[in-house]
Amino acid sequence: MKSTLKQLKYIYTVLVTENISRAAEKCFVSQPAMSQAVQEFEAEHELLLFERVGKKLKITPQGMELKKELAVFLLAAQDFQDKLNELKDDNRGKVRVGIPPVTLSVYFYDILSNFMLMNPDIELDIVEVGANRLINDLLHGEIELAVLIEPFDNDLCKKISLIESTFSLVINKDNPLSHKKVEDITELANHPLVTLNKDFQLYDVITTAFKKRGAEPNIVFTSKQWDLLINMVRHNVDTISILPTPIVEQYSHPQLISYPISLDRNWEILLVERKSLNKTISNKKFIDFVTKWFDKKLD
Repeated sequence: MKSTLKQLKYIYTVLVTENISRAAEKCFVSQPAMSQAVQEFEAEHELLLFERVGKKLKITPQGMELKKELAVFLLAAQDFQDKLNELKDDNRGKVRVGIPPVTLSVYFYDILSNFMLMNPDIELDIVEVGANRLINDLLHGEIELAVLIEPFDNDLCKKISLIESTFSLVINKDNPLSHKKVEDITELANHPLVTLNKDFQLYDVITTAFKKRGAEPNIVFTSKQWDLLINMVRHNVDTISILPTPIVEQYSHPQLISYPISLDRNWEILLVERKSLNKTISNKKFIDFVTKWFDKKLD
């Protein structure tokens, strides 16, 4: 029996997650069905993809090599399908782009509305989740474009820098920290910190900056809602937050004080696309529109 494209996607998902249950959940199939798909694939092709150690799967060298090949193949297959869809009508198409809610609220409400008005025959499919989730979706071919922040590097993707800003410390004006300027983030190690959750790259940027200095942030709460975090600081004297400066500037309040703080890197927004054999007309139009919009903003 020849493997179908759907079955290959199942196998690739198991290879990436190294977990039958998570792969089944991601592919919306039952765990027994996913286990059977793996067993049938291994038997048909006489390959051993995993070593089963207790209840855990450990990927074999054959599995590692197949994962690399499937990543390239599945992306090419999706590119081919997208191209077929656009050949029906050069002026129609669909753009699947992932944008973190934080970035969406600051910049892309204007970009998206104008793009839709100027390109009424192109359907925009916006995925609103954190950047770390979007990286996973991008590499699995579930979206073709993603708005991310540095650091990001992957051989299967091409990135375009759009705009750069800073991060800011947000504190209540009645907090003792309001009477001094924090020069090093280690000074914040004992203060209750609320920030974006692990789906967002900012979480990694903050924890990495602390660990680089031999310290740990005192993260007491995380959320995907930046406005909730700012309100928590506003209503709780002891709580602090670190957020991108453009976000903070949208929410000025007499009870809040903010200023830039170093996290070893700036908040640099990227537009990332999967490298493909055939870039669709719709994607090209969207990329050109976004890059030109930011170029005008920087002029």
